[in-house]
Amino acid sequence: MSALLRLLLVEDNPADAALLRESLNDAGGGCFDVTYVDRLSDAIRLLHPALYDAVLLDLTLPDSQGLATLDRICLAAEDLPIIVLTGLDDEAIAIEAVRKGAQDYMVKGQSDSPTLVRALQYAIERAKLQRELHQLNETLEQRVAERTAVAERRARQLRALASQLTLAEQRERRRLARLLHDHLQQLLVGARFHIAALRRRCDGDDLDQAFQQVEDLLAQSIQGSRSLTMELSPPVLYDEGLGPALHWLAHWMFETHHLEVHAAIDPSATVEAEDMRVLLFQAVRELLFNVVKHAQVRDARLSMQRVDGSRVRISVEDAGVGFDPSRTVLVETGSTGLGLFSLGERMEIMGGSMEIQSQPGQGTSVCLFAPVSPSDQEEPHLRLVARGTRPAGTPKPGQ
Repeated sequence: MSALLRLLLVEDNPADAALLRESLNDAGGGCFDVTYVDRLSDAIRLLHPALYDAVLLDLTLPDSQGLATLDRICLAAEDLPIIVLTGLDDEAIAIEAVRKGAQDYMVKGQSDSPTLVRALQYAIERAKLQRELHQLNETLEQRVAERTAVAERRARQLRALASQLTLAEQRERRRLARLLHDHLQQLLVGARFHIAALRRRCDGDDLDQAFQQVEDLLAQSIQGSRSLTMELSPPVLYDEGLGPALHWLAHWMFETHHLEVHAAIDPSATVEAEDMRVLLFQAVRELLFNVVKHAQVRDARLSMQRVDGSRVRISVEDAGVGFDPSRTVLVETGSTGLGLFSLGERMEIMGGSMEIQSQPGQGTSVCLFAPVSPSDQEEPHLRLVARGTRPAGTPKPGQ
């Protein structure tokens, strides 16, 4: 080392101190500037205003004895390297001294000058590396904290955007439903009344048959318009809540798709946020559509219950052909445009989660988890289980 290193030597024996200073100058090539004190109190006083590169410490001093001397100097020296240089040849004390913070433990008379110089140089270098590592860790922790804050902020923004998207989509559905109900259906009903009136005024079997065909077409159009109105935006979802809306959906699936849905809805399982209620309703409808199209069965199970006091779990199960989620979830898209993967992502962004459990020939179980209130939102996760393992308390499809 070419730079001058400042050492604080704490030694009660002046003769030993002089010998150490001379040995360090000879072996170190004059690179050590040694300050000598014979009391611990003086050493502690000097450590505050002055900067040193290392401390050479004797454990036996007039005002302090044993390892207590090391404890007190460690408090004052903070991160300075300390080498214990004492006449106590005790291995247990040496181990304890290193454990308490000493860089090295050397016994007087058993180490030559070059060894002492190397010990000092190594101790100073280790302390320097430790300080740099500490600073690096602090910098990394700060960067991680900053990036975590950015990620959390963006996640909140994404969640807000997803909520706005869900509500905007549903508002458009409701607008279209009102348009169908208030305008198109009224026009169709009016046209049907006019056709009926004309039919009563006209004679002839041919005209009567034509009028009947027109009335039948208008009746079908009115029924289709009403059905589309309910499918776009069922009023029960807004007037009565998610539970009654799921009961209505189970009945509607049987009427329109001949899928018998066995519904078990816990009345206490409620969801406060409107955007989450809408998303859950859309998700369950999409999952039931998947049963109709792919499961090759005519019945399914739908349940909703409250779990953990702060979450609602909705499960859709069937005992159909099943599938491998890891191969299907990325490409499957249902009639509403919400494929399983995108549905899982929407659930995550909104503070919920989705679990898919299926295996070819073993049926399918999909569980949706949603917070009861926005304050109960958890960190999002999407878990796919392709080998039929089921969470505790989740019944097997068909049971």
